Amino acid sequence: MKTYYQAIEELADDFIEDYRDEIKEIITKNKEKTDDEIWDEIYQNWDLLDKIWEFLDSAWHGFLRSDWCKDRKTELGAATKILEENKEVERDSGLWEGKEPTDAIVAQAFATAKNDLYFELENRIRELIKNRK
Repeated sequence: MKTYYQAIEELADDFIEDYRDEIKEIITKNKEKTDDEIWDEIYQNWDLLDKIWEFLDSAWHGFLRSDWCKDRKTELGAATKILEENKEVERDSGLWEGKEPTDAIVAQAFATAKNDLYFELENRIRELIKNRK
């Protein structure tokens, strides 16, 4: 059975597949800029965080039912597994403040998975930028 982090890598594969052309177009248009300037263009002007949020939101239920957590039968069980297997759990309680306990755990797991997906994508996109030459 694959691990949580392998599942995040697969999500990153899917994201890159979905957005590869757009990312490469930004890199190509800005090829004379530094790596950090191109990253800023993707991060800020292309709204990377919004795209990750939307992508994970649409993939969330499938992600929770994939092989890495097939031993969990509910969304809460899968969310708990994310938090158990994670190296750095999201701590910003404002993201789930006022929610019922079960919903708060799911919200914390979602935010944690979003962060993990972001860091995986940042590494991959920076590698695409670096290899543009």
